[in-house]
Amino acid sequence: MGYQIMSSPLRIIVIGGDAAGMSAASRARKYAPESTVVVYEAGEHVSYSACGMPFYLGGEVREFDDLIHYPVSKFVEERRINVELHSRVTSIDVSAKKITVQKGNETVQDSYDRLIIATGARPQIPEVFRDKTNVYTLRHIDDLLPLEKAMENAQAVSIIGAGYVGLEMAEALSKMGKDVTIIQRSERLLRGIDGDFHPTLSKELEANKVRLLLNSPIHDVGSDEGRVASIRAGNTEVHADAVFVATGVIPNSEIASQAGIRTGAGGAIVVNERMQTSAPMVFAAGDVATTRHLVTGKDIYFPLATGSNKGGRIAGENAAGRRSVYNGIVGTEVVKVFSLEVGRTGLTEEEAKQNRFRPVSAAITSTSRASYYPGSASLKIKLIADENTHRLLGGMLVGKEGVAKRLDVLAAALYGRMRIEDLTRIDYSYSPPFSPSWEPLGVAADVLLGKLS
Repeated sequence: MGYQIMSSPLRIIVIGGDAAGMSAASRARKYAPESTVVVYEAGEHVSYSACGMPFYLGGEVREFDDLIHYPVSKFVEERRINVELHSRVTSIDVSAKKITVQKGNETVQDSYDRLIIATGARPQIPEVFRDKTNVYTLRHIDDLLPLEKAMENAQAVSIIGAGYVGLEMAEALSKMGKDVTIIQRSERLLRGIDGDFHPTLSKELEANKVRLLLNSPIHDVGSDEGRVASIRAGNTEVHADAVFVATGVIPNSEIASQAGIRTGAGGAIVVNERMQTSAPMVFAAGDVATTRHLVTGKDIYFPLATGSNKGGRIAGENAAGRRSVYNGIVGTEVVKVFSLEVGRTGLTEEEAKQNRFRPVSAAITSTSRASYYPGSASLKIKLIADENTHRLLGGMLVGKEGVAKRLDVLAAALYGRMRIEDLTRIDYSYSPPFSPSWEPLGVAADVLLGKLS
């Protein structure tokens, strides 16, 4: 993963035009203003909000175009980035510094001085649902309108998977008036959320008429003319007019591995702190690349939009000749589940044990505001620390408000390798509309410190 700075104008090619790709292209243009920057995108949109798509289906986002951050014209005319749509890169020759591009019926080659791979990821679809015409995913913005159209003629919808996307889609489809069933092979709702939070989540889903089938691996699928008609999961058979699959993603790293570029966790492209791959002058970022977990110090695959944008910026800067560093993540996620906010950061107790920490945890139930202030709601917090060092290892929260505010404090504490003692001493903000006089994070830390002392 050597590094070389060139003073002459460069030809910088970016493969993929979503979050990481366009962040990389924009940053490369800023720091290499005399260079040529080209983005090859297989679809017809760039720079869009994939995270906003469930909220478009649920009606919170009114217009499809609101999901597009910037039109292609902004990149082409204002930033002087050449954007080639409907152009799929099919191979990379790292020795010749060339790529092969399929543009309709035409196959062309292009040369690069620097290459940034930002090809993202694709949905992981269980074999039993492949080639069925009424099975849908929501990964690319081009998936959105066909899914919306299909839901016009579907009433009973089964969601496979109870992760973040699955629960967001459960709410969106419920708001569309659908009969929603979530099928999950394990008993776990949401990755990174410990079991003592599950009753609160289950109760919220069931209160909103979402049927839950947990511990229900899929045994069989009933078909009717190439469509899923029913699903037998666990001991239950459910009717399905449509199926939405939310069982995780697979990095689109094939063109990299075929070119001899090293891949690792989850099949993602291995990069260093400068987003460099194992091939000279080739960078990777976003959902196709690994990232460093700052609590464990290990490279992991953790595809999220915030990391994609940050990693893309670093890749673009370094492709332009800088020596920028992306330190990594602490694994922060937050999701809205009907009226609940649910968030986690860092490690769960199980993950802490797997990484040879000695985790000790404490959970409290407090309120989001002063208890006497209108709108105050229950807030549950769990903190995890290492028994030997008292270092904060992770935390999770669930409540009707105030979760994201506090989650970011924990993320910052993890980034700074703070100890539980530090969380008891922070000068938290206080006013009755926003918090009790004793900030719940500080209270939870105090309870955990009592267990550690």
